[in-house]
Amino acid sequence: MNNKNTIRRDYLIIRRIMRGDHPSASVLLQYLERNDIAVTLRTLQRDMADIRSNFDVEVIYDSKKNGYYIDETCSMDMDKLLYFLGLAESSDVILSNIKDRQKLLKYLSISPNPHAKGVENIGVLLQAVQQCMVISIDHLSYQTEEQKQYTVEPYLLKEFEGMWYLFAYCEDMGVFRTFGLDRIRQIRITDKVFQRREELEQKAKKFDNVYGLVYEPANNPNAPIEEVRLKVSAVMLPYIQSLPIHSSQSINGDIITLHLIINPELENKIMSYGEYIEVLSPLSLRNKIKERIIQLLSKYDD
Repeated sequence: MNNKNTIRRDYLIIRRIMRGDHPSASVLLQYLERNDIAVTLRTLQRDMADIRSNFDVEVIYDSKKNGYYIDETCSMDMDKLLYFLGLAESSDVILSNIKDRQKLLKYLSISPNPHAKGVENIGVLLQAVQQCMVISIDHLSYQTEEQKQYTVEPYLLKEFEGMWYLFAYCEDMGVFRTFGLDRIRQIRITDKVFQRREELEQKAKKFDNVYGLVYEPANNPNAPIEEVRLKVSAVMLPYIQSLPIHSSQSINGDIITLHLIINPELENKIMSYGEYIEVLSPLSLRNKIKERIIQLLSKYDD
């Protein structure tokens, strides 16, 4: 059984257990079979053991309910795990079901994007992050069109609007830098390892509190997490429900509430909704958006 099929089985098993109805081994085997995967009970048990050890996911059997559940309090971030396994599972389905792969693009509508590069390096970078390996990268600057070599300690990979970024500490410069994977031309794993430092870990975690890539707007390391309230039109509300602006998002009627650090990328996101959204609070953000709208309107004065 090849690795892709194993990943697909892991994804389906986790996804089925995550429904929360304590599926039995029999139910899981039937679910796999409905997805064109026929395995034995012994293989299923081995898969669940691998899920526990490889992904640090606590799959537990409840004898009273005769089924399995996942203890999310003791497991890794399940949303992120399912996202990555889902990508692998989807690609496996595509490759296994399209016999003539040359015709693949006939069934896909893709807008060519020259910046959508570098995803092939996610695997090696994830390994470097996990194993605390110092890496050397050749990075191309769009501003100067010059290529420069950096030796860095990789801390985090972040996806934003379909593009991937490496957040790493540059020892020589004494600062964190964000490197677009599309601009990394070469990666070299060194024989050095680094010790993850708590103060740097805290900086990396700040990305959870922002929309986008700027976690210290105006170079302010003490930028606070604020409550942002947005009034959304009925036309736009279903879209934002399906594609939340931020993980902190909650909705009450036509009011969306976010708890995050306000940065320029959030402002740009709000502006992109045009007349379909109104900032209610904080007042500072409302006034900033108002100023930008006035500047925009001035460009259309005849």
